[in-house]
Amino acid sequence: MSSNTVKYPVVAPLVTTTYYVTANLGYCQDSTKIKINVSPYPKVFAGNDTTLCFGNRIQLKGTITANSFAWGTANTLINTNTLTPVAGPTKTTAYTLTVKDTAYCPKQVSDTVIVKVIQPVNLFAGKDTSVTVGQPLQLLASGGDTSYSYLYNWTPASFLSNSSLFNPVATITSTSIDSIRYSVKFTTPEGCTATDDILVQVYKKGAEIYVPTGFTPNGDGHNDLLRPVLIGITQFDFFNVYNRWGQLLFSTNQRNAGWDGFYNGTAQQSGAYIYMTQGKDFAGKTVYRKGTVVLLR
Repeated sequence: MSSNTVKYPVVAPLVTTTYYVTANLGYCQDSTKIKINVSPYPKVFAGNDTTLCFGNRIQLKGTITANSFAWGTANTLINTNTLTPVAGPTKTTAYTLTVKDTAYCPKQVSDTVIVKVIQPVNLFAGKDTSVTVGQPLQLLASGGDTSYSYLYNWTPASFLSNSSLFNPVATITSTSIDSIRYSVKFTTPEGCTATDDILVQVYKKGAEIYVPTGFTPNGDGHNDLLRPVLIGITQFDFFNVYNRWGQLLFSTNQRNAGWDGFYNGTAQQSGAYIYMTQGKDFAGKTVYRKGTVVLLR
């Protein structure tokens, strides 16, 4: 109390308090009292900051000492009329919990919890491929953090140099295996995961270059290109196509490239054409093939 002898004292009670006042006029006296109800500031805790994997949900856990509350950023919350709504953000989001005591203290108090969202990892194990028995194959997973080897796990571990690397070497030595599918799992330091796989065809006759005996470049999306199939070839030197007079119509050293049946913008006639192709296997041995192919329109 600022003063107990003035008519209008200022009080600042810390707890609910009853004040008594007595007034005198000569020998006459009167008294009365007034009760000041004290309400503490409301309290709120929105919860500890947390981390969430993309696509998952998490339940928030707010605690309050107040008569009313409201959650902010409610468009990614379910059951916002409770202190434990479910959050499903697609990006890092701050959720604010605001409370107030409508009885005596209308002042609002807020607290914020941040949900950090770990974005999805676009993990890629590589394109399906083929090898020969005993040929080393460099596997390479991309899209994740390669700083820590423990973040990767390849399965099965058979024939792998190290299944916990992002780039192990597979050397398949068994002649009883026709194909093997390797799956790689990437785990972020926060525990979020991504998986992908690669199919490896296994050939038992050594390195080879296969060329189809015919093709139909009619634009129907089927068999429109003449291109070699490389098995166990680590260095592709060339693939050439000639007409019957020995004129070079097409040449490439790019894998998966092929001849579309045209030369200088002109569609070539149906008939037989000559191809020559060459490459080297992982041991440096040259593989050379020559033959004829039929163009059908």
